Amino acid sequence: MIRNVFGAVLAVLGAAAVLLGVFQDWYGSRTGRSFRITQLFTDVGITGDKAALFNGLFLVMLVAAVIAALALVFRSGWLALLAAVLVLGFTILWMVRQYQIADSLTFGEGGLGWGWASTMIGGVLLLLSAAAMFGAGGAGAGHGRHARPRRGRYEEPEPGHGEVVEGPWDTGQAPPPRHHPGEGEGGRGRDAA
Repeated sequence: MIRNVFGAVLAVLGAAAVLLGVFQDWYGSRTGRSFRITQLFTDVGITGDKAALFNGLFLVMLVAAVIAALALVFRSGWLALLAAVLVLGFTILWMVRQYQIADSLTFGEGGLGWGWASTMIGGVLLLLSAAAMFGAGGAGAGHGRHARPRRGRYEEPEPGHGEVVEGPWDTGQAPPPRHHPGEGEGGRGRDAA
């Protein structure tokens, strides 16, 4: 329970940091939303062309925030992990492409701003959220409250719960005798392999 709450808080903080970061300065007084997504995947690379709201990095970060919200609803560590990978992947790819153009990535005037750092921190928070959700047995973790118990060796039935012996029998005959573990052929129980 505590891990689920902790994971949810981290996911909310991470999504907020991602969305706020994309509207802050990333490089040379340009906000993250002004970089076109296509510039990350072309030979030309990052140019001075500015993006509209929904063809820039804002779109990727918005999709990641929506996925993080779905991770909260479904308590899914996999969805939180997907949101984290989207944020961190695109931010790191942007850094690589920006370095190819600027030949350096330094803080200060005309260099790196704090927007990309806010986005990176948000991605790390989403990653920690995914880890917390997996640790709490969230969706996809494989050991939640709906998980099936593991099968072990034969256990004696609890008092009051007798063993069911299947029929049918002729009305004049008694049911076959019950077998218990350790009895029968070679001292082996009925569940022995």
